[in-house]
Amino acid sequence: MKQRDLLPLLAVLLVLLEPSARMNAETPPARLVSETIDETRLVTLDGNVHPLAQARYDRGVVPDALPARRILLLLNRPAAREEALEQFLRDVHRRGSTIYHRWITPEQFGRQFGPADEDIETAVRWLEAKGFSVGRISKSKQFIEFSGGAGQLRDAFHSEIHEYQVKGERHYANASEISHRQHWR
Repeated sequence: MKQRDLLPLLAVLLVLLEPSARMNAETPPARLVSETIDETRLVTLDGNVHPLAQARYDRGVVPDALPARRILLLLNRPAAREEALEQFLRDVHRRGSTIYHRWITPEQFGRQFGPADEDIETAVRWLEAKGFSVGRISKSKQFIEFSGGAGQLRDAFHSEIHEYQVKGERHYANASEISHRQHWR
């Protein structure tokens, strides 16, 4: 990321709890959210720190007002839909399969393998309650694009945004693993 980009993309994972639900053979249940957000319980999401976000390149915490645009929140899919997606991918690539090379659109992908609309709305409401501006939801229903400031990111995801100087270029990234609230209702 160059200086002019100022945090154009920060992918974060939103892990939702899967309630027990009856399975539908064609389209597994999409609903994950079964509780309200519990602001007292955090889950740390490993693997969200860029490999170059190292102490030797760190120039410190950025101001809270530093704009962060085009942040992507990646939504997990329920386990049943993940299994269905894996089966679909095997079948669509296997010669002799009834669906061999029958590709689907992003919208079809979202309906078959994405989270429930209600869960997406819950995530959108949470982002808005944290002061973020929500842009769009991807056609595949996997990403919510949003914008805000570095301070909002710190408060919502419990990780400071730092400036890094790598090979003469300025970059911005979270300095530690992000955390989010574990339970949703």
